[in-house]
Amino acid sequence: MTGPMGVIDDMISYLESVAHDPLLYLFLLFLYSIAAAVFLPIPVEFALFLSPDTPFAAKALVLALGKAVGSVLVFYIGYNVEEPIRRWSEKWTFFRAFVRFCEWFVTKLGYVGLFILLSIPFMSDTVVLYVFAVFNKEGKVLDMKMFALVNFLGALTRCAIVYFASGYLADYFGYDYTL
Repeated sequence: MTGPMGVIDDMISYLESVAHDPLLYLFLLFLYSIAAAVFLPIPVEFALFLSPDTPFAAKALVLALGKAVGSVLVFYIGYNVEEPIRRWSEKWTFFRAFVRFCEWFVTKLGYVGLFILLSIPFMSDTVVLYVFAVFNKEGKVLDMKMFALVNFLGALTRCAIVYFASGYLADYFGYDYTL
């Protein structure tokens, strides 16, 4: 298969092939989590199910750490593209309205809103990260360290939700499966 779905299938196949080597698996999960935060708009929770030889807590911590590192990169990217976006908003009325809405959204929701959005399992957080990073009013609304910490905590919360939901569903349907 070619295209984006082919790449995703290839990545999943590769992760499955290294699933029995916990250290390699965790290293690749870390890199994948960074990539998912910065430019891959796909959820990473499926990776929690691929390596039964790797303790769930280790997978959750590595995934959260990768998300935090990726969020720092997104924060700097957002900070650097904010000015051009503001210039574009001066030229186009419809774009100005969009920028104002995004600024209001980020200012109104702040860290709590960011945490809630990043805690939703199987949701792509790439777009959320960029909205919060770009429309951060010259870095005055959100601090980079807190931004990374909220991403870390949101990812841990997301992993915990997936863990408990998968256990509940396994019990409900009578499967003998643990993460």
